Order: sequence, then structure tokens, then C-alpha cells
Amino acid sequence: MDFLKGAKEFARNPLGIIALFISLIYGFASLLLNSAAEKLTAAERWPLIIFIVIFPIMVLVSFYWLVKSHHGKLYAPGDFKDDKSFLRTLSPEEQEKKLDKEVKESLVEDDKEVEIKCESVSSSQSSAVKGRDSKIEEHRRFREELSTIESAVIQMISSEFKVNASPNIGIDGTDAQFDAMLHTVEPFTFLEIKVLRSSFPSSMILDRVLYHAVIADKFFESKFKLIIVVVYYFEDSQLDRVERMWRRKVDNCPADIELRFIPKSKVVNA
Repeated sequence: MDFLKGAKEFARNPLGIIALFISLIYGFASLLLNSAAEKLTAAERWPLIIFIVIFPIMVLVSFYWLVKSHHGKLYAPGDFKDDKSFLRTLSPEEQEKKLDKEVKESLVEDDKEVEIKCESVSSSQSSAVKGRDSKIEEHRRFREELSTIESAVIQMISSEFKVNASPNIGIDGTDAQFDAMLHTVEPFTFLEIKVLRSSFPSSMILDRVLYHAVIADKFFESKFKLIIVVVYYFEDSQLDRVERMWRRKVDNCPADIELRFIPKSKVVNA
């Protein structure tokens, strides 16, 4: 009865299920060897002995790999005292990947990687090389500009709310990633900055943000809010059509989303 009660406690999270599984296997193997050792021949005993010796080593190696590579998946939500325990700062590689994706979205480029390293080419290809160099330089300049804009907007919003902000935040175990999280008590408030260079933006830019918002909203059980700040480069006279389209999509999203539009000049001069 005590074993069943303990097993019930173990089965509440993935780590406990793994531990229970390992204990049962090792226990049965040891029990079998102990009870039937005299009836088994030497050839029959050796596989059990080897298993009992090798199995703990295999478990150690497996646990090391799980803890090193997938530690976030070994615990149930109930093991954490606060939902903030699931939040993490994106790794430098993830931050670079996210920024590159946003640059490509804003530049309306295709999904092909921009090749930074140029290969030697013949003089007949010089015009193509110049065109590619121009795109690479544009990509580099705008990447720096986007990073500056994101930092300025995060500072602007955190000053408005009079709270600190943590940049580049992800929710462990999900695909949801945001540019920042405001340190408010409740609801969990995140910030996402989008830059529109054209008044004809791709709807995919907003769709990806709304997808992450829905994931986060379900994760935090509707105790979630997202502020989307759109920094636009074009004239105010062109904003109305873009704003209507974006607000229509935001209104259809089940998550709590606040949408703001800010001209680039206001961010740059801030």
C-alpha cells in the first residue's frame, strides 16, 4: 500500500515517472537474481549480473543528457511555485535568429539566407556581385537600426509603466518568444516590437506574433497581456489602411493584446 501511495506521488511529473520506471526495472532484475541464483546456470546468471552492473551507468549517462539538453521538460507545472519560473532569457543564438527573421520580414525578403561571405567571381559577374553586396549592406545597416529601435521602444514602454523590463524572453517548453517582459505583478505583460518600412506589409508578420500570443495566453491561463508596438517609416496619411487591417486581426485573437503605432521619428528622437 505504501508503495502504491509513493508511486502515485512519483507519477505526477515526467521526472518521477522516469524514476519509478528505473526503480521497477532494477528492482525486478535484482529480485530475480537473488531468488533464482541457485537454480540458474553460470551462463544464465551472467546476463543478469552484467545488466545490474551496466544499467546504473546507462541511467547516469541518460540523466546527464536529459538534464543538460531537456531540463525544462522534466518537471510538471505544479513543481514550480510561480509561473515566472518557466520564463527564460533567449540564448545568444536564439536572439540572433529572431533578429534576422524580423529583419527579413521588414525588408520583405525571401526565406533564403543572405550570404555574408562572398565567393570569388569573374568580371562578367561584377554587376551581380555589386547588387548582392548592396543587399548585404542594406541587411547589415537595417539589422543595427532594428536592434536600436527595439531597445529604444523597450525603454520607452518600461518608463511609461515605471517598471523594469527583461529583454528577449521565451516561455520554456513552447515556441513563444517576445522582445521583452515588463515586471508587473499580474497579468504577465510582454512586449513585441515590429517595424514596418512599407504601408503594404505582409500579414505573416502579425500572424506569427498572434500565434505566440495565443500560446502564451493558454500557458498563463488567460493571465497574459501583450503590447504590440508597430514602428512605421511611412507617412501618417498611409497609416489608416494598415491600422484597420492589423486591428481587425488583433480583435479576432482570443488573447489580450494592446496595439500601438509609433512613427519612426518619435522613436529615433526619444
